[in-house]
Amino acid sequence: MAKPQTTDEKLDIIVAILQKMDSRERWKMWGAFIRGTLSLIPVIILVLATWYTVVNADSLLKKITSMAAEQAGRVAQQNTGSLVDQFNQINKYLKK
Repeated sequence: MAKPQTTDEKLDIIVAILQKMDSRERWKMWGAFIRGTLSLIPVIILVLATWYTVVNADSLLKKITSMAAEQAGRVAQQNTGSLVDQFNQINKYLKK
């Protein structure tokens, strides 16, 4: 490419470069907007989950406590059963 001789040719080259830069900047702006929007999704989910927890705290606590009580009852029943079996075995051994 030959070097431009006149000022008008130099200005035309500068204008073409600036137009390309403007197009790139427009795409960068849209990309940043989309990335920013997508980064808000976890924040929105966190806010909605917190709101749901605050609104339904009573029912959630009731469900959690009932599930914990059921599990504790099952564990206690299993442990008691095995403890009774151990006592019965010891008692049989002592009666011999």
